[in-house]
Amino acid sequence: MLGLTTEEESSEVERLASLYPEIQDNINVARNKICSKFNRSLTQPALRNSFMNKRKMMILTVTGVSLFSLGFCFLCREHFSLRAEYSAQHMQLAQEQARVYQLSSFTKLASEQSCFLHSPDTRRIRLKGCDNHPDAEVMIFQDTKTGKMMLRVIDLPELEEGHYYEVWTQQKPKPDRLIGLLKPPLRFDSLYNLEPTVYSSGLVINDIDSVTHQPLPICLASLGN
Repeated sequence: MLGLTTEEESSEVERLASLYPEIQDNINVARNKICSKFNRSLTQPALRNSFMNKRKMMILTVTGVSLFSLGFCFLCREHFSLRAEYSAQHMQLAQEQARVYQLSSFTKLASEQSCFLHSPDTRRIRLKGCDNHPDAEVMIFQDTKTGKMMLRVIDLPELEEGHYYEVWTQQKPKPDRLIGLLKPPLRFDSLYNLEPTVYSSGLVINDIDSVTHQPLPICLASLGN
């Protein structure tokens, strides 16, 4: 039995149930109803709790994955942002270094040119314009010891298309020697390097047509060396 009667009552009920099948059937029906209700009272909360636990686990899992995804996206964005910033700073630094190097090179070159121009061993040779170009003028600086030469354009006629200037040194009785080229655009008041020449009897600048290669004297100077 289910513990609802005393032992004597239970024995009497079992005796009557064995004598009368109707009573046994009623007992079985009542027992099944009570057991089914008891089982439902046990299983439904268990199922409900199991479902709630699974639902909580799913929610926690989804929340965790979402937080991880957000964190990963944030880290990726920070990474690419820092990388882009580093690249920009690196490029800016490279540009600054190039400017400093260019300025340093320019300053060094200007210092060397200034020392050369104001050296007591440097002489100045002025080339005046020929008959067709009387206003043309060029200054050549020459180191009397080493023969180093530099040219400064003061005034030269504008070159036609396909033309350029050649600088020649006259070393009679030796043949004339080409010591420099001046191609457009001309840089007035800038210095052009020429090939070193120690002994020279004269200097001449010719206008050269690149098609005919016919020279036209523009400036000259007689040195008497």
